[in-house]
Amino acid sequence: MTAPTPRRCLAAADQLLRGAGPLGTSAVTAGWWPRACACLIRIALERGIDDYWRRVRPAVAKCRQGRAKQLMLRGRLGPGAEVARRVTFAWTTLSAAAHHHCYELAPTAAELRRLHAEVSTLLTRLGEEPR
Repeated sequence: MTAPTPRRCLAAADQLLRGAGPLGTSAVTAGWWPRACACLIRIALERGIDDYWRRVRPAVAKCRQGRAKQLMLRGRLGPGAEVARRVTFAWTTLSAAAHHHCYELAPTAAELRRLHAEVSTLLTRLGEEPR
């Protein structure tokens, strides 16, 4: 079985946000959809970063440290400091949203929709040819 693409992960997250699809209705009823949606969006971002490095510098793509790949986005082979900053913010926010803490509320649909749109934009930017 092949790994899902970033776009498929975003499509699944969109279904959860709309309460549609095979898991959408049961996810909304059970109440676990916000964290599952955050996980799907974060996986899409991570896969997009991996795809970027596989295309630009395959040796970096082999690195097992996701944080190192994010930091290298700021370098001369990366898409630039602005994109790297936005990737870091989105990844950090999604990571916090995906972990359950009894003292925190789950992310809202509006927050997840904004993160979904941001990751979609970042995937487009990462898909562009490097400078």
